[in-house]
Order: sequence, then structure tokens, then C-alpha cells
Amino acid sequence: MTIKLAYALSLCMFASGCGAGVAEGVEALSAADGGVVVDAPALDPRTDPAMATPIVGAGVITLAGGAQSGLADGVGTSARFNNPANLALGPDGNVYVADHDNDEVRLVRPSGMTLTFTRQAGFSHPFGLAFAPDGALYAQTDSDDRGERSIHSGMIWRLDRRTGAATPVARNAGRPRGLLALPDGRLVMVDNEHHVVRMLDPRTGAMTDLAGVADAPGFADGVGAAARFDQPSDVVLTSDGRLIVADRSNHRLRVVTLAGVVSTYVGTGAPGSIDGHWSTATFNLPQGLGVDADGNVFVTELGGFNVRRVSIDGMVTTVAGVGAPGYADGEAPQAMFFGMEGLDVSADGQTLYVADGNRGGTEASHRIRRIELVDDKL
Repeated sequence: MTIKLAYALSLCMFASGCGAGVAEGVEALSAADGGVVVDAPALDPRTDPAMATPIVGAGVITLAGGAQSGLADGVGTSARFNNPANLALGPDGNVYVADHDNDEVRLVRPSGMTLTFTRQAGFSHPFGLAFAPDGALYAQTDSDDRGERSIHSGMIWRLDRRTGAATPVARNAGRPRGLLALPDGRLVMVDNEHHVVRMLDPRTGAMTDLAGVADAPGFADGVGAAARFDQPSDVVLTSDGRLIVADRSNHRLRVVTLAGVVSTYVGTGAPGSIDGHWSTATFNLPQGLGVDADGNVFVTELGGFNVRRVSIDGMVTTVAGVGAPGYADGEAPQAMFFGMEGLDVSADGQTLYVADGNRGGTEASHRIRRIELVDDKL
């Protein structure tokens, strides 16, 4: 089970007051308003028979995909993606992938078997993914169901876990590529284009600013609108109910409470990949986040090309990557990555999944990578 979901399941109550006003322009939608499903696959990911033996072994492997872009289901490197930008580990043990430039959500089993999960008219350029406590999967797309694509046109969808059918939830949500579902049903949305952390109630479409000010990038700790972010990219939930946000262009991880109080968790603000104590460790464009059952936070670095671990004992370590872009499987410290925009982790913190796409460029990188850690690599 993904810890982004497991922590949500472990918490039962949150403050209901979340911000500084309702955002303008957000449309709440129902199944009757643009929710018609077209070409949704008939798939039950929990009972589909295409299950093979899970791949085992330590180190970094390519679980699915390869250098060549395309659209093909299959096992391992026979599968094809086109810029797999993000992923989420589901409660069923499958990895759900935002296949950004194929306009689909794909499903990758522990065996490497890749299937198409969501494909329908109007569902385009997915990125953000989050599982709710009830097992529902929410997705964010850069384009809306009317075909509009801008930094304002972001769309939130609810995906049916049995069929993959996508039902619109809200239009004009901005660019919230970091999503997190809370136990009370609300979604935390981290908007990297508008530099703000917001809350969305999918039942009503009401969206409120939790911290930061839209279109006002910067760095400042504080409460609500007094805080500033610069391209925040992802968010996870800790066992004590705090949000950890990857504040990418500030090269820091930030703590945000559900009352909107923002503080710095780790990172000096200087770009780098220096390991060590929280007070001196540095990050280079932190992007994707995952958190294990003990509260250890895992981070991908777009500038450092590493996977880092922020442990609860106050230390930051590099767990995978050589610090340079490329492609290499093998022992975690010698592995190479490129895209690294999405990350998730198993409950025990031993298995990590990385969406290793091409960042929307021309790099021959369209892979889902798996990192299997052992104790002496931590």
C-alpha cells in the first residue's frame, strides 16, 4: 500500500478551516456535466488475470518501458510509454502511471506487466495522482475535458478503480501537479505554476488557498498568505497530520500544517546534493516525494539526478543515483536516472518506484524504474 494513502488512512480528523478565501473560476462538476465516459477500458485491476511472478532482487531495475517512446501494453521493456511523468502505488500493489504524452493512465503490475487503465475522450496530459482513503484514484490533467490547455485549465478527475472511467470533478484548477487526498475527503493541491498550496472539496468544487499567494513566487515562512513558495511540486502527509511540500525552486522541503502554518523542514536554499544533518543538507530542485510508515521522506532531485532520504533521526542520505543524468540499472549508488518527476514508496521504505520520463523534451527516457533498497544502502 502506498504511504500517501496509508497515512491518510491512519488519521481520522483534521481542522475544517483551511484558508484565505475561495479561489475564483473553479467549476464543480457532476457525472451529468461532462462526465460521459468514452472508450473507457473494461478492466478490474484487482482481478484481471494478467498477473505474472513479481520481479525480485535488490538494486535498480527497469520495471517497464524503455528508450523508445510509444503506446504498447506488454511485459517489462516490451511496454511503451510516452513521457511517464508521475506515478502512485495503489492499495492493490499495482503502480498507476500518468503517461503524460499518451493522454492515459497506465497500470504496471509488480511483474512488469503494463496495461492501459484510463483512456477516454477529453482526458489529456495527466500528471497528478492521489489515492483516497476509500481507494478511489484522483487524477489531474493539464488539459480540460473541452480540449483547453493552459496554466489555468487544469482539471481534476475521479477514476473508477474497476473500469478506469474518468469522471470530471473540477475545471479551471490551475496546474496542481502535486495531489494528496485527506481522510475527510478533501484534496491538497500543490500548484507549481501558481506557487500556492490549495484545498479542494471534490464534493462541491470549493477551492481555498491554504498557504502562499497565487502568482507571487518567493521564499517566506509564515501563516497562510504570508508564506511564499517557488514552484512547489509535490506533497505527502506525515503521521502527525503535517504536510511536507517539495518547494522545488527554493531547493527546500517545507512543512505546512492544515491551519496554513508554513516552516522549513530541510534544505538551506543553496542548490546542491550534500548529505548530512537536516541543518546543513542541501537539495537541487526537489521534485517527487514519498513517505514510509516510519515517517522517512524520499525525494527525487531534478537538478541532482539522485533519490534522497530524509530520515526521522535528522539525517539526509543519497540512496540512489550518481548525481548525473543518464540511464543505468544496477546497484543503487551506481544507477542513473533522467526524468524523475514522480516517486512513491512502499510502507517499509524498501521499495521505491520512479517515473523516469523525458520531462517533455527529446531524451530517450520512457521508463518506470524500481529501486529495491537493503539495510546497508540506507
